[in-house]
Amino acid sequence: MVTLLKLNLSSDMSVSLSEGYATISQVDGSKVILPCNESLTFQQLTWKMNGVNLFSFKQPKHLHIYDKASHLNINMSEGEQYALFINQVQKSHAGNYTCEVTTYDGPIEHTWQLIVTDKAENWKELIVVVATVSCVCCLVFIFSLAILKTVCKQCAANSIQSPAAETVQTEDIYENSLGTSQIHVNNQHFYYKHRAQ
Repeated sequence: MVTLLKLNLSSDMSVSLSEGYATISQVDGSKVILPCNESLTFQQLTWKMNGVNLFSFKQPKHLHIYDKASHLNINMSEGEQYALFINQVQKSHAGNYTCEVTTYDGPIEHTWQLIVTDKAENWKELIVVVATVSCVCCLVFIFSLAILKTVCKQCAANSIQSPAAETVQTEDIYENSLGTSQIHVNNQHFYYKHRAQ
C-alpha cells in the first residue's frame, strides 16, 4: 500500500525520501515534527524509536506513554496526523522512528531516520555560501568596471572629435551663407542693370 506523507518543514530541516522511509537532517536545538497518519480510520497506532515503544494509541482515545518517550521529552499529538513532537532535538534523539498503524485494511508503516547535526556543521555550509556570493559579487563588479571603462573611452573619443566636427559644420554654414549672399547680391545687381536699360 502506498501512503502519502505531508511535511511541514522548517528552513533548517532537510529531508530525503527513499522507498519505505524518509531521512531528516535537523540542527541540534531545533524543533522536529514527524507526521504519521492523516485521517485514516485505524485500530491502533504505535510510535517506536530504534524498535523501542514510545507511544501506543488505541481507539477510542486510549494513549499509553512509555518511559523512553518521557525520558527523551518526546510528545505525540492526538490530532489529525498523530505526529511526534521534539521541541529541542538533541544528539540523543537521533535514530530510526517508526509509526505502525493497524487499519481495517491491514498494517501501514512509516519510517523516519532522524540525523541531528551540530550547529557548527551549518556554519561550514554558511561559510561556503558567503564565499560563493562574495566571489560572484566581485566578478560582477569587475565586469561592470570593464564595461564602464570601455564606455568612458568611447565617450572621450567622441568628445575629442566633436569640436572638429562642429568647426567643419560652422565653416560649411558660413561658406553657404556667403554663397547665398553673393547669389542674392548678383541677382540684385542684375536686377538693377536690367532696369537701367
